[in-house]
Amino acid sequence: MDIYITGKNSKGNDQKIQIPIIPEEIESSIEGKFAEYDIYKLGQVSVPNGKNLSELSWECFFPGEARKGMKFVRKWTDPATLDALMKYWAKYGKVVNVCITGTKINVDMRVSEYDSTVKSLNDYYYTVRFIDYEKISVSSTKRSTKTTKKKVKVKKGQTLRKLAKKYLRSSKKYKVIYNANKKLIDSRNKKERKKHPKKKISKYTIYKGQVLVIPVPSSKSVSNSKVEELKKAMNKDGYSKLKVDKKLTSSMKSAMKKITIRTGRKGQVVKFVQKMVGVKQDGACGSKTVTAIKTYQRKHKLTVTGVADYKTLLKMIGG
Repeated sequence: MDIYITGKNSKGNDQKIQIPIIPEEIESSIEGKFAEYDIYKLGQVSVPNGKNLSELSWECFFPGEARKGMKFVRKWTDPATLDALMKYWAKYGKVVNVCITGTKINVDMRVSEYDSTVKSLNDYYYTVRFIDYEKISVSSTKRSTKTTKKKVKVKKGQTLRKLAKKYLRSSKKYKVIYNANKKLIDSRNKKERKKHPKKKISKYTIYKGQVLVIPVPSSKSVSNSKVEELKKAMNKDGYSKLKVDKKLTSSMKSAMKKITIRTGRKGQVVKFVQKMVGVKQDGACGSKTVTAIKTYQRKHKLTVTGVADYKTLLKMIGG
């Protein structure tokens, strides 16, 4: 297994680099699902299909000249050169091709984040993150999002990414938590680096027992005609006895959690789902409806199951 990255350098010429040392772990995100692949511990790794890859990241180091002849170094290149190129790609959000031999990963991505630190033997320790360049969108409308501060005590094995996934619904938002606790996290990592000068410690490392403040978005108020339509359907199918209006209430959410529209299901809620996914509204969930539900889930970055469950229904009404 080797990692190659190809992109335009500052002079506008194509430049291909080989990552000199294979990272111990590669983290990847596919259609909203997050997975870790531990290369050294597992030996053979199950790697995702590159076509659906939306995020790729790892931590490693570019070895200094003193390590040039060591067996674990694939191809040595001056670490300063590699570091400068990665910083250029990251600064300008350049599109690069990431190819990992022995896997199906051969995709065009953007370098969205890159941080590096020079340590002993002139080794450049770095953290890099790539994202699918086709999935980047810029909105000209600014939204003010109210947040509430939630205090969380870090448990064994938790990371900023895992906390972001749990509380902010996306592992990509780990920097939101870091920025809210920067002083605390940086102070602890500074102490740990002094205790263990030879140990590689990422700036985003957190520790068991730390109490972090997480800025959790406040629940937004949902009120629209789709809510009203779904309430009518739920009442007719016997899922609930809700007051029919345009407001998404806690009682409606509770009733929605009982619903799973899958193959064979019939009724008014099925018709509502069929309307939302753009298929014939016959009130019977068949193969075409299931396929359309999967397409809808994939488009909205939901877990692709083909079953219209609580999260899918919530997305359909704008929740």
